[in-house]
Amino acid sequence: MTDDQVINETPKILSGGVEATSGEDLLEAAMEIEAPEEIRVRFMALIGEQRRREQETTQRLKTILDSVLEGIMIVDATGMIQDFNKSAVEILRATGDELLGSSVDVMFIDRKTTLRHRLLNRCINISTGVLKYDYTETMAQRLDGDSFPMEIIVSPANFSSEMSYLYIFRDITRRKNAETSQKKLEEDLREALKLEAIGHLAGGIAHEINTPSQYIRDNLKFLNDSYGALSRVLGLALQTLWKNRNHLPQNTFEVFAKQMRDSDLEFMLEEIPHATQQSLDGINQVARIVLSMKEFSHPGGAEKTTTDINRVLSNVIVISRNEWKHHAQITEKFDPEIPHIPCHINEINQVFLNLIVNAAQSIQTAGRKPDEGDITVKTTSLDDSILISISDNGTGIEKENRSKVFNPFFTTKEVGKGTGQGLSITHDIVTVRHGGRIWFETQVNKGTTFHVLLPGEDRTGNTTVEKQKAN
Repeated sequence: MTDDQVINETPKILSGGVEATSGEDLLEAAMEIEAPEEIRVRFMALIGEQRRREQETTQRLKTILDSVLEGIMIVDATGMIQDFNKSAVEILRATGDELLGSSVDVMFIDRKTTLRHRLLNRCINISTGVLKYDYTETMAQRLDGDSFPMEIIVSPANFSSEMSYLYIFRDITRRKNAETSQKKLEEDLREALKLEAIGHLAGGIAHEINTPSQYIRDNLKFLNDSYGALSRVLGLALQTLWKNRNHLPQNTFEVFAKQMRDSDLEFMLEEIPHATQQSLDGINQVARIVLSMKEFSHPGGAEKTTTDINRVLSNVIVISRNEWKHHAQITEKFDPEIPHIPCHINEINQVFLNLIVNAAQSIQTAGRKPDEGDITVKTTSLDDSILISISDNGTGIEKENRSKVFNPFFTTKEVGKGTGQGLSITHDIVTVRHGGRIWFETQVNKGTTFHVLLPGEDRTGNTTVEKQKAN
């Protein structure tokens, strides 16, 4: 008898009333029937093959489900978890014993808004039972209490004629963090574009201010220079009147002298030079600010340009004066012999501005009086490179924060007062854009010094740092 004949004869063999639907059932049935040994052996072999295939299919399906990154759970109509894959256990940080037979509600952090029927309503058309094929976002929690954002989809499934539901979910923490970072970067880009527009505007305003300030300065200088000649002429006239007072009409000199006293001529002669000199000093300061604004806001090109770092620092100090003048005094210790080096000037402006503003804010946080706060800006020539050191006597940096100072979005400032981007951008500009180094020395409650080493060029046109790497 062939295998096909054995299979065909199977219904007759089982006609004694034994019903079999699976390999296990057939095996039990085969043990109860009476049949020739040859048929029994072949029948048992067929049942064994069917069991092996079932096991292979089950194992293959389990392997596939366990390799899926999404968590998958089978939940019955009462909300009890009946089965799950490996990812469900990993995402929820659970064990199989913890999940099996427990309520699916345990995975939702806010059960009032994520009850099963509401979730089902969002994912399934209840009237038809048709899956909408759309993930729903909600907050979930792991069994250790940690919360996380989750995407979940629910679909109806029939197992053994019982209504069940298939829950497929994923942890979207990384995506949410990426979205947050992207949003932050977009906000920073908009802010950068806004600052760029303000920079162009400032350059135009500086140009407009420069013209009237120029002739105001020229006129003040003319008045200051002319005052000496007028003062000498007036003095000579007074001496002449005094010598010839007896030859003047009666009371003429006395009336003139009274008029001089009433007009406080002596005070005016003394104070006019001071007033014009103060005005000259003031308009010169305005001119310096205007020039610094103009140079600071000048758009840089794609290529580096040879730059006088001392002049850049002077401009930044002038531009940032409103940030530090109420908290500290700035001491400039510039080495006049430092070489001019290639820089992206706008980016270097931003580096020094960030460091000086941070120094002023640190002094303010330390609670020092304006006459106690001190910021020192120093430049030193080191072969072809330049070392810029910006020191303050502020709060210093706590030990646990020192390794995170240059990390993006790290800040110890109050909400709304810092983005955590300043030093991160500064580090990127110095190290990546200019091939330099930046580091700091700090003591808590005593202050911090940031050092910036910017390389120059050798005769081949390579920066010093690039030359060291090449060697």
